[in-house]
Amino acid sequence: MRQPLKLPYGKGALDLCLDTSLFDVHVILPEDTLPLKSPEKSFLKNAKEPLGSTPLRKLTASKSNKSLSVIIVISDHTRPVPDRLLIPWIVTELGVNDSSVSILVGTGTHRAPTNEELFSMLGSEILNRFEIISHDCKDIKNLTNVGHSKCGGACLLHNRYVDADIKIATGFIEPHLFAGFSGGSKAIVPGIAGLETISYFHRARIIADPLTTWGNTDQNPVLQLSRDMTSLCPPDCIVNVTMNLKKQVTGFFIGEYRTAHNSGCQAVEKQSCTLVQQKYPVVITTNSGYPLDMNFYQTVKGISAASQIAEEGGTIIAVSECSNGIPGNSEFEKLLSQNLSTDNLLNEIMNSHTIHQDQWQVQTLLQILQKHKVFLYSAMNKEKVKLVRVNYISDLEKTVNEIRTSLDINRLPVAVIPYGPLTIPVL
Repeated sequence: MRQPLKLPYGKGALDLCLDTSLFDVHVILPEDTLPLKSPEKSFLKNAKEPLGSTPLRKLTASKSNKSLSVIIVISDHTRPVPDRLLIPWIVTELGVNDSSVSILVGTGTHRAPTNEELFSMLGSEILNRFEIISHDCKDIKNLTNVGHSKCGGACLLHNRYVDADIKIATGFIEPHLFAGFSGGSKAIVPGIAGLETISYFHRARIIADPLTTWGNTDQNPVLQLSRDMTSLCPPDCIVNVTMNLKKQVTGFFIGEYRTAHNSGCQAVEKQSCTLVQQKYPVVITTNSGYPLDMNFYQTVKGISAASQIAEEGGTIIAVSECSNGIPGNSEFEKLLSQNLSTDNLLNEIMNSHTIHQDQWQVQTLLQILQKHKVFLYSAMNKEKVKLVRVNYISDLEKTVNEIRTSLDINRLPVAVIPYGPLTIPVL
């Protein structure tokens, strides 16, 4: 008997069919929640009754300035936030003119979205109605130092956000390998922070902390620092959503950036945490398809999710299209392609006083490679895959069968995580 599986891959799916007489297959899925019947009605209800903040409609009345400037911070092209719906609803509820509103794309250290990607994210109506600005973490002249965190890091944020009369941030709450969950204050730090701030926020000691992990909000140093820095110049309100596996909106969490985010994290934890009984010699994972699997940098998240339940010395197979490559010419690629062994490169990162852009994602991958063998099925060629220190495969089913043969196990236990970054497997 063969067990057919569909693994999200780009904008489609990859078929995998395993012989259940040879493989003991365990599919690990988050709870798939029903979508809201009327997202707009739910938005309006939550916007009028926000968690711990002033309702959107009353924000403008609470400001004395007659010509208010409004900034709406959104995620970049690697996040499936439904901003083409959220932005018009927010502007209508605020009751301000389109000319007062600017959209700031929080790129963190990522590149700015292309015009095609902006169209895909926002649609022509929003692009024609509002000014769109893409954050550049290296552009010093567009950054303002708003103060220092409790542990000493300087908080540099985009000028247009700092100077705006009304500050709103949208976001999508899902499991996150560092901050526990995405959304909330992460829209601000690291979303629209300067490189100095982002580097401090991701320094090696914090990334290596065992509390810096999936689904953890209790004393998580990354989440705590993000919130600490954001408190120096907080948004007036966040508009966060939760979504199901079809990327349909399942809930709105609107209000004060900590209170609303905490409520959303609790909802996502119930959906995403899945109990498993053992660790596995082989774990197959994805990066949940487009847009999360656009590059290998993001794919590290799916690999990290799989590493939570992979045996020491076991194998992780990642299925991720990586249509935009590593991405090419990125600091992430440059760091990984250095002529150093995995151990030596990790030691250099841990012991260096200099924090390089994207070293946190490199550090995460290297820590996984010390414990597991990683294979990648993607659209990247063999040379590109080799640059990121993982093993290239062109035939998924053949590779799984070869691993079973090499391990000489009659019925090989295999865990399959079809939605890697959306799943928190817990022993």
